Amino acid sequence: MRRLVGLTLLLFVFYMSVVPVFGDNSRGVNIAAGVVPHHLLAKEIIENFFEYIARQGALPETIILFCPDHSSCSALKKENSFISINCDKETVQMEGISVDIELLRTLAIDNQIEQDRGVILSEFGIGNLLPYIKRYLPGSKIIPIIIPENISRKQVCQLVETIDKFAPPDTLLLASVDFSHYLPPQAARLHDTKSIRVLLNFEESEFENIEVDSWQSLYAVRLFARLRGCEHTATIGYANSVDFLPCDWDETTSYFSVIFQKGIPENNLQVETILLGGDMMLGRGIEKLIKENSIYYPFLKIVQLLRGVDVVFANLEEPIIENIQETAMDEPKFIFRPKVLEAVKWSRINLLSLANNHIMDRDKEGLEETLDWLQRYQIRFIGSPLPGFANSKNIKNYYFATEQSVFLAFNRVLPYIDYQAEIIKGIQKAKQSNPGKIIIVSMHWGNEYQTNSSINQRELAGKIVDAGADIIMGHHPHVVCEIEIIKGKPVFYSLGNFIFDQQFLPETKEGLAIGLTISTDKLTFRLFPIKNQSGQPILMDQNETELFLKNLAEKSDKRLWESIKKGIIVLELVN
Repeated sequence: MRRLVGLTLLLFVFYMSVVPVFGDNSRGVNIAAGVVPHHLLAKEIIENFFEYIARQGALPETIILFCPDHSSCSALKKENSFISINCDKETVQMEGISVDIELLRTLAIDNQIEQDRGVILSEFGIGNLLPYIKRYLPGSKIIPIIIPENISRKQVCQLVETIDKFAPPDTLLLASVDFSHYLPPQAARLHDTKSIRVLLNFEESEFENIEVDSWQSLYAVRLFARLRGCEHTATIGYANSVDFLPCDWDETTSYFSVIFQKGIPENNLQVETILLGGDMMLGRGIEKLIKENSIYYPFLKIVQLLRGVDVVFANLEEPIIENIQETAMDEPKFIFRPKVLEAVKWSRINLLSLANNHIMDRDKEGLEETLDWLQRYQIRFIGSPLPGFANSKNIKNYYFATEQSVFLAFNRVLPYIDYQAEIIKGIQKAKQSNPGKIIIVSMHWGNEYQTNSSINQRELAGKIVDAGADIIMGHHPHVVCEIEIIKGKPVFYSLGNFIFDQQFLPETKEGLAIGLTISTDKLTFRLFPIKNQSGQPILMDQNETELFLKNLAEKSDKRLWESIKKGIIVLELVN
């Protein structure tokens, strides 16, 4: 088994001390909460977690252990109820550990807690940790609580506040939680970046948007840590299942463990995660597949990648029309119905570019309706399809800004194009208005089905970089083009198709998604090759990915040869 010494990944060591904080040695008041994995593959992290607590020299009186409902037993219970052990004399102990029956009864008065000994004893997220508790924290009592996935944040908040009110000062609240699932390692690390940030920064509204097996359990321990004044963190470990044993490349699980204790809280982690996709078309052939299956059909095999990221971007290649009028057979039917936006929102795609040559396929009226539907579904958009349209009541801003980035979108494909002077001026204005932020420019440009950029594209890319762009991502060719570095800035000339019905060339069935992490000192680009199978994008398997990246590296900037083949590009930020 590989040791965790080599796992100095991304941000997870940011500002986080691993030195214990020793207080007044009263029972357990030094540590209030923690997160620990439950897969025994990560037993080294589990052991280190409980050893750390034991070294404090005082044991908690009661351990309240939150765990996800892995077997979905809650489906057979009352709706929206927690599950715990029975409050009777027969359940005084679990595996030789005393159960705090009196406190459990108190908690059940104001919270809906179902009692089921069989469910609790069969839950491996609890059972796997009991031997460690018995060994390292002897004499501590336990209250196991399963949190079903339908439990709301309000319910969790109420339960935790009840615990804070009635539990003794030396109570320890633990979350038995594993992090991202069923993804290749690089995709897992992208998701874990956000999950760990949300946990440590206590971003309350974002817990429901992270990819873990129980966001409610993480929210519970983090809230309890704040209520008990224990917000100094000690990171115990971070790893992925591939770090321990060879396993299926796209079926990994991540593990992150942290202690919340007395001490000065660290500064908030400054990191943002973004997923960039190419052309998306939900009409024509995709519409036929949706009718035969469901509105969710195009996203079903890629949704795991899309969730757990701050911003998910794609180029929307068509207007949204409710009452579709049939047109001549030889006219491209680049339109789709509003109902499909429910699936777009469900997939977590939350930012769309409208700067392309098809968004005006139903003229200005169709564009107006498109904007109206996007606003109704609260899906953000950028790009001005018509000159001056960005100043109308329909688009408040021509760009979208987060705390660390700014997105702009421009179209260079007829009939409606943004002229070079307009593009440069727009970028310069956004740069001046957002000092210190990363400027991401989406360009609809190039020649269809050409796997390399043109001279005109490369010349314009240089001017865009000079104007202040930090990242350029392209689309329109419907195939993946090369990657170039211009004055230290990456240019992805075309990401190819994301969701499209083009099946006539091998290259149109392929696409590239970019997982971008923005931290204080660097930009990290993770390359995720995708393939389209009957209108559904899906991540390529390991062999396909390696071949795709090798071919991409051969036609790209030679300075990126090794990085592209490895599927990760890291660029240092210069102040």
